[in-house]
Amino acid sequence: MKFKASLLSDAPLVPIVYARILLRLSSQNLAERRRIVAASQIGESILDNPEAYISVRQFFHLIDHCQRTDVRPALGARYGMQLDLSAHGLQAFSLLHRHARASVTWRAVQFLNARTPLMGLHLISQGQQAMVQLRDIWPLDRRRDFIVDTYLGSMCRVASTLTRRYRVHMQQRPLHMKPDYEDIYGCEVRFGQHSNALVLEKARRERRQAAPAGGMQAVSSEAGNEQIITLVRQRIHQSPGRDCTLDRIAESLGSTSRTVSRYLKEAGLLFSDLRNSAREQLARQYLEYSDLSIADIAERLGYSDQASFTKAFRSWTGVPPGQLRRQR
Repeated sequence: MKFKASLLSDAPLVPIVYARILLRLSSQNLAERRRIVAASQIGESILDNPEAYISVRQFFHLIDHCQRTDVRPALGARYGMQLDLSAHGLQAFSLLHRHARASVTWRAVQFLNARTPLMGLHLISQGQQAMVQLRDIWPLDRRRDFIVDTYLGSMCRVASTLTRRYRVHMQQRPLHMKPDYEDIYGCEVRFGQHSNALVLEKARRERRQAAPAGGMQAVSSEAGNEQIITLVRQRIHQSPGRDCTLDRIAESLGSTSRTVSRYLKEAGLLFSDLRNSAREQLARQYLEYSDLSIADIAERLGYSDQASFTKAFRSWTGVPPGQLRRQR
């Protein structure tokens, strides 16, 4: 176990967004931020790349240095409360789902288990309650309390968008910190429990459900549809390369390709058209304002070779990319 953990600790498993949010919370000025980044061995170029990942070791170093810089009580809990649906890549979750709370909670747990690899999340249904329990899957050592506080804070933040009927269970913390935790989490906190968990009270209509529903219901409002389409466009622009597929984009939004396709179809749009439009726009910018070679541009935009990119660009604009570059 220790050997495997040592190997995995250097693997890029932690999305950079989590590091950026922790830095924003803990550093009071630019100089302080740079000092923390340098000490954590995370390059500025990585922080500037929204699609980047860092290793668990780097993330642990970042936690250590942020805790030395920011001495406020329960920093992990404060950090967790910053991690909302958007931070986890679930911006469209509340728009794409209108299930009972038990179903939404179950889907969120499934997604976050894959998204945040430092602890395991286990959903337990207990009569009138649903419990999302934290389980150790990684040797966290001295950072365990911080990570537990973070997970519980994030679960509270997400739960607050679904219900007000929840509380936090914690195994062991200093009793004098109970008011701090309740103030940060915004709910009742119970110490001395057998596990660290978020407990949600089920609504009456949900207590009759034996398991989460499997279907998805679309939001009917026009504003909701527009928001989802905007999110799809943003994801395409962020990652226009070979990974820019309908399945990948839908997964990044916590949804399925079928559901996203349905929203696009209702708006009279095709995913391929949105992707081509984004690639054309980016190609023009690269050709006019950068010194990237046409082959490099083709690679960035997901084309296997320069000839394929040239053919696509000509179909969009009527001219080859070289001609546009010569005109700049």
